Amino acid sequence: MASKIIKSTKNNKELDSVKKSEVMIQKSRSIKYKSFGGIQQSRDLTQLSPPYDIKVLRAIGESSSILKQCIDAYAHNVTGFGIGIRYKTEDNEETPEMKSEKTAIEGLLNGLNLERPPKEVIEEVIHHVEECGNGYFEAIRNGKDEVVGIDSIKPEHMTATKLNRITLPDGTVRKFRYYVFRDSLEDSGQKGNGMWFKSFGDPTPLNTDGSIAKDGEGTATEVIHVKIGDYTDPYGVPRYIGTLIKILGARKADELNYRYFTNGRHMPLAILLENAQLTAQSEETLQSYADQLDGESSQHKFLLLEAEKVDSSSNMLDEGKDKPAIKLEKLADILQKDALFLEYDQRTTEAVLSSFRLPPIYVGMSSDYNRATVETAKELTEEQVFQPRREGYEWRLNNLFTDYEFKHVELYLKSPNLSNMEDIKSILDPAIQANAVAPNDLRELLSKILNKPLQLFKGDKFNFPMGIQPQSNDYNIEKAYGETSDGEMAGMFRRMLRKMKG
Repeated sequence: MASKIIKSTKNNKELDSVKKSEVMIQKSRSIKYKSFGGIQQSRDLTQLSPPYDIKVLRAIGESSSILKQCIDAYAHNVTGFGIGIRYKTEDNEETPEMKSEKTAIEGLLNGLNLERPPKEVIEEVIHHVEECGNGYFEAIRNGKDEVVGIDSIKPEHMTATKLNRITLPDGTVRKFRYYVFRDSLEDSGQKGNGMWFKSFGDPTPLNTDGSIAKDGEGTATEVIHVKIGDYTDPYGVPRYIGTLIKILGARKADELNYRYFTNGRHMPLAILLENAQLTAQSEETLQSYADQLDGESSQHKFLLLEAEKVDSSSNMLDEGKDKPAIKLEKLADILQKDALFLEYDQRTTEAVLSSFRLPPIYVGMSSDYNRATVETAKELTEEQVFQPRREGYEWRLNNLFTDYEFKHVELYLKSPNLSNMEDIKSILDPAIQANAVAPNDLRELLSKILNKPLQLFKGDKFNFPMGIQPQSNDYNIEKAYGETSDGEMAGMFRRMLRKMKG
């Protein structure tokens, strides 16, 4: 890898290529056309430049010792557990209509991308978003105008336009942008105009070359732009942008240490001669010792140096003054003992982790953790970091299928099971001892622990604590477990109650 991944072509300063600049007009353009009913409409297709070099931002992770791990942690934990299907409510028994919708959405999910699972598409977009602040889903529709596929688009080749206020056929006013993909004139095949996309839900009949077709005949596909920051801005910025200077500095520190081992001088001692010169044989011995590559063959050997006096015609009466001598001066004390800027590198790692709001355990730094602190860190990170992001991607995923008008089913991103068995045991032990838990109350919990499906026991007696008769008037299960609680256990108890009443 080249030592300078981030380099400006103007003045050779690394920060110049990633420094923030104003969002400026890159290419001005507007078009007018007539929509249904002959209504004159216009679209502003003026392209705007991003505030940062997106291609350079995506490359920074390759030169950082911590950034890529943080981005991988986001992608793997947000969508790495897979995509699931669930009913919007569990209060009703499964009907044929619900089963039909579930089968339909399963088919759509399996066919969203023919080359890879939809989970990998979402994971790739998350990588893009965390690398440069911008990610793009491409939505592909069939002849019935229904979404049947999704894919990702490289953000460094996408350019956004100005915001357009558009009145939909039902009178609703929406705001949309347009996007142009341009990696090279040869690849785009659009005669220099690039390949155009429109925002998801935009009814404009846009063509891939940027022209306007007749209503209902546009060839441009739709994109969903995911970005970090203010959604009124045309581009997002990565969450690590505040620590960018530290990341680049840490890279420089690593390069300095690397150059020390490759180009640095490692001289453990100096040989000083006074009024003498080495013999030809001693010079040859030193040269051979310096050029020797195999250190094992020179172990436990000594070096013999011989010197001869330098002739001096002056001061012949004081022969002791010009007596030849050989001195060995140790230089180890002034050599670099270890890598430099280690504390700086540690501070950079802490700053980057803080910008992603990640505990060190998620990037493999677990030396200061025990089981209790690990569980606490995972629970807090799930609640405050990963789950909110799952909900955002879930909303976008379900929004793709709005035209299908599913009433009962929806997609969701699965999350890990972080149940603390010690806490569960501390709650259940006194409840079981007090005869306050029915056998069927524990079946779903045991199913999760054993990772195998367990059916409920049949018979009303298993829905009551042992020794309690179902016909007893002294035991009101609705008061015991509640009627409106949304908790997982309470919901399970309500379902049992319905079964008993049914």
